[in-house]
Amino acid sequence: MTTISRADLAACAAHITSTVEIFAVLTDLRLVPQPGSPADQELAEARELKLSDGTWGESPVRTAYSAALMSYMVALDEARAMAAAMTGPVMTAIPEVVLARSLAEICSQAWWLLEAGTGARGRVERLQCFRLRSAIEGQAAAKADEIAEADWPSYTETQATVVEYSRKLGIAVPSKDDYAYVCGSQRMKSASRRIADMFSDVGVRAVFNIQSGFTHGELYALWQGFEQRSDGQPLRLVKNEETVKGAVAVAARALYRPAARLAELYGLGPFPGPADWADEHDAVTRQPELPTK
Repeated sequence: MTTISRADLAACAAHITSTVEIFAVLTDLRLVPQPGSPADQELAEARELKLSDGTWGESPVRTAYSAALMSYMVALDEARAMAAAMTGPVMTAIPEVVLARSLAEICSQAWWLLEAGTGARGRVERLQCFRLRSAIEGQAAAKADEIAEADWPSYTETQATVVEYSRKLGIAVPSKDDYAYVCGSQRMKSASRRIADMFSDVGVRAVFNIQSGFTHGELYALWQGFEQRSDGQPLRLVKNEETVKGAVAVAARALYRPAARLAELYGLGPFPGPADWADEHDAVTRQPELPTK
């Protein structure tokens, strides 16, 4: 177990900060779909989709885009918090890993919502999967907080509200299927499966770091924050090099994936492919060589 040097720690924090600055421009409210882009075509399609007493209009599709962008903006903020933890008084890398795991989950949500080629109806079906999951979790939280059921609508969007929205638009009513959420032809997988899909072609070595052990304080994860004596007892808090760089690798590549999809969806021009992004990224986050026996 190698303690990361101050120079490498500063480089990792600078890399995360730079990544945030590059991708944060995609959340500028002035950014709009370019003419002829997939998003522009979806909005045109939505303007013609029929309701019983009119047409959809752009609002349902734009709401789906907003849900994805809201998720992505939160992920960017978590990345900023990671950089602050690296350069502040925090003594272990575990907070950075916990933030990276949450960031990856939220990015996978935005990544899934932003996939090009779903069309207006498919986009809104994906939104409905997301809304149903949120309503189920929100109602459970309201119940745990002992909020009266009559007051749930002021605490969270309810399942009934989500169902009514589907019926209003004339699309399928969303439902839960084991760990997934389904609406029409769209299926929202669990976070762990979405993350695996999102990272399938960007080669994150330290997938270990996005697992739940760090968040749950499991012993195997806690050991990553300590230097150990020969008798196995913790000696002092340390920032382990592989743990830090693993968290940075997860966070930076998680931020890349929805950004690439948003650029494609909005028709924003050439965007570096996964291999090009990885080449530049790996100069900072490449893991140290494992010792040979």
